[in-house]
Amino acid sequence: MNKKFLILLFCLLFLGVFYFEALANEQEKISAYHGADSVFKAEGITVIWGVIRGSDESNTMVYMKIIATEEAREHFKFYSVKATDAFSDAIQWLAKGKKLQAINMIEQTRELFQALTERTILLYTDIDPENIENGKEDFSVYYLSLPDTTPEFITKEKLEKYFIDAQNRLENVETTVKKE
Repeated sequence: MNKKFLILLFCLLFLGVFYFEALANEQEKISAYHGADSVFKAEGITVIWGVIRGSDESNTMVYMKIIATEEAREHFKFYSVKATDAFSDAIQWLAKGKKLQAINMIEQTRELFQALTERTILLYTDIDPENIENGKEDFSVYYLSLPDTTPEFITKEKLEKYFIDAQNRLENVETTVKKE
């Protein structure tokens, strides 16, 4: 009796190890990053934020430039960006199931951040763009609000110059994510 019990226990332990290893490997496949700053870079994806100041909040525009390397575009095919209310979980899609290009620009009013503070960039390797809500992203960058370090400009030309300068500064940087 003890021998059968020990064999059964060993088999359950053996299966449990494989189950948790498979679960851990599945978790590693999905990359989720907290994009705390106005500049982010990881896995061939760069995100740069900028603001063009208007006369008031409804005329102040927030820009999120998402840059994807050729390798990233070979891997990630589609992207979405959603704005979320942290308390009610209400969602507004700013981009939904769009084909990932080398440069992707999201434009929104700063006023929108008052109601929907969080932003999440979702990238997908293979998904039906018409059925995004039921899919699972393979990469995400989430922001709890507009990053405090986001610079403000008075013209679109100055914003574009900043985007180019920031991208050039990141050219030889592999990632802005801090290693733990």
